[in-house]
Amino acid sequence: MDTSLVTPRRLNSSTRFSGRKDVLESLQEHFRPRSTGERRMFLLYGMGGIGKTQICLKFSEESSEIFSDIFWIDASSLDTIMASIKGIARSSGAKAAGVDGSVEDVLHWIGSLMTQWLLIFDNADGAPEVVEEFLPPGSRGNILITSRNPSVRRITSANNSLELAEMQEEDAVTLLLKASCLDTLDEELREIAREIVSELYCLPLAVDQAGAAIESGLCSIGNYLQLFSEHRGDLMSNPSFLGASKYEKTVYGTWELSFNEIKHRAELSGGNADAAQSAVLILQTCAFYHYDSISEDIFRFAAEESRKRDIEAEVKLGLPLAITSLDYRLLPVDQDNKWDAYFFRKGLQVLLSFSLIKKQSTSEVFSIHPLVHSWSRDQLDKEEQQRLCRAAFIILSSGISTQKSQSQDYAFESSLYLHIKANEQYSSEIGLQEKYFDDAYSRLQQVFYAAGDWSKTEKLGLEIMDANKRILGADHPSTLISMENLAQIYSRQKQWVKATDLQVQVLDIKKGMLGTNHLDTLKSMEILAITYCKRGLFGLAKQLHKQFLDVQEKELGAERPDTIRSMESLAFTYMELAEFTEAHELQSHVVDLRMVVLGAEHPSTLESIDNLAQISEMHDRHVSRSDVPALASWPEWPGFEHRTEHLNFL
Repeated sequence: MDTSLVTPRRLNSSTRFSGRKDVLESLQEHFRPRSTGERRMFLLYGMGGIGKTQICLKFSEESSEIFSDIFWIDASSLDTIMASIKGIARSSGAKAAGVDGSVEDVLHWIGSLMTQWLLIFDNADGAPEVVEEFLPPGSRGNILITSRNPSVRRITSANNSLELAEMQEEDAVTLLLKASCLDTLDEELREIAREIVSELYCLPLAVDQAGAAIESGLCSIGNYLQLFSEHRGDLMSNPSFLGASKYEKTVYGTWELSFNEIKHRAELSGGNADAAQSAVLILQTCAFYHYDSISEDIFRFAAEESRKRDIEAEVKLGLPLAITSLDYRLLPVDQDNKWDAYFFRKGLQVLLSFSLIKKQSTSEVFSIHPLVHSWSRDQLDKEEQQRLCRAAFIILSSGISTQKSQSQDYAFESSLYLHIKANEQYSSEIGLQEKYFDDAYSRLQQVFYAAGDWSKTEKLGLEIMDANKRILGADHPSTLISMENLAQIYSRQKQWVKATDLQVQVLDIKKGMLGTNHLDTLKSMEILAITYCKRGLFGLAKQLHKQFLDVQEKELGAERPDTIRSMESLAFTYMELAEFTEAHELQSHVVDLRMVVLGAEHPSTLESIDNLAQISEMHDRHVSRSDVPALASWPEWPGFEHRTEHLNFL
């Protein structure tokens, strides 16, 4: 038996190897001796630092009695493959067989062996064709491959492959304590270690390096997390803390190696350069989003929505605009201004091939490992961080539509909230000075409003209103819209006094500019009446209700849906004032109109009949004012939600 590995790597796994029993058992089951002599192949793939090489070393160590020969090939490059094969030619078995040392002769000799041999291709991160070229001929033997590139599954098949995940927490705790030279059975130490491995997402290489830092005396296990929060970049990239596995790269170094290869491809001429360029842009942009649930729709909507806008007309208003700084390189469209996904998806393919991102094959959503995500920011200088963070912010805001026509628009905006908050956090961390963009703030306000983040929605509303007043003037239509939006935000928070103050200002301006009978004036009048009701100022509400109802009946007609709803609103206002006779007469008229316009079985007709029944009961009982439910507590009360739909960002 010849189980020596003729490469710079040692046969034995790290003495601190921990866990991974499930993976080792899967390998043992896959490669267990069988009566049939057919070749068996298996792929372990995953991100750099996930422990692929260590698992292979451990497996080969535990399986040395099963295999007659174990051959190890460093497949990280064509040169290392050639060097490893030449090393195999110097093994005693090859010499005894008279192998001449050529690559072809070595591979032919391995393929001709009638015993159970194992050939390991470690770090086969290139194209699958690279490994295929060096597979021994024949149909016998066992081949184990490790790679960052999931596409290598084309060699082994999807069923004969396994994507490595992070370690189990307790195994990671044991590894950390072993690497720190601390008692692995001390429960107090294990509790502290759990917090550390959680922060490191149980990534084996990161845990191992953390232990090396603790063991060196740089810090104690108790204050490692504080040091990590302040000096994450240095701890993850400092070669002094390579860890027990003797891995040649630090945590950050292993990903930097991949990224440098992508950047090198991007600088070359040829068909692969644009894919690499796309990959660089995607990773650098998404570094300033949340690491999870990054959707292609972020870029698709930004590409399409930005092309729909009349940017020249917007610029003429004089408000600061984010879209004038939008980077279109990741936002290509076709001749119809529809999203052209080809360039973007080629970039994703490159990132997937290095396991820098993860993606479900059935979804256009991908994620980045949290530590890779941190590295992608930490490896940039401050100027680059600030430039890319703002560019990512502008892409986010540019995809938000002001015209809601499809249900997925709302779902998309809901998904954006996480990324907007993350971008906001990173902006603060890198000291990016906040800059007002009217288009971006107005669109982001929609997202915060839908998420119920009233504090942020109100802050943006105030900034938008102040900027519009300052630049456009108090009477400008855009300023009035911003005031109405802010009033609605106050209303949703039940800050009725603040809402009323703004609505009175808007109404006064519209009366002066448009006249009392203008449709926009009437809408503002009705909204104010509703707010008065919410405040319990029913007398003022009645005056406004009657005023705009009179105009509606004259201008629009009594049978228009808006007019009928206004009648019903006034009927309820009468009821709140205990004016039951007036309420009953008006609600009866509402029922008659809906019978004619909608029919007896229409839901709105039935609702109005039910409302009439409630009013009739109170009218017959002549209840006192205190017995009548407050208007704000009536969930069926017709008015507030419907009447505010015209506001700009709803």
